[in-house]
Amino acid sequence: MFGLQKKTDEKNPVANEVTYLPAVDVAETETGYTILADVPGAQKDSVQVTYEEGVVTLKAEGTTRSENAKAQMIHREFRAAAYERAFRVGEDVDAEKISAEISNGVLKVSLPKRASTKKTIAVSVK
Repeated sequence: MFGLQKKTDEKNPVANEVTYLPAVDVAETETGYTILADVPGAQKDSVQVTYEEGVVTLKAEGTTRSENAKAQMIHREFRAAAYERAFRVGEDVDAEKISAEISNGVLKVSLPKRASTKKTIAVSVK
């Protein structure tokens, strides 16, 4: 992951962290595209997927691990993080049918293709 920017917001501790580009896999089938993005620590309510003018944007916030309120942290490597990544998609994506789900820190975005009016015409030889 590569840090994009440093944000400062006293009301939102996640905003004080670096925004990361999540690692992704993108696949294409005859019926659509699938984006798998690693967003460790992110929960359903912190994920936002938007589509605007041919660009799909993924945003998520990972939370810190719950800890004992009476315990004093002496070393911490896991921090809350924000994730953001955008993709320009083709005109063949059906924006009305885009869906997303998250499981075990992996965000799966499905981008179905529009029904094609393209027809293959057989050519005969004479």
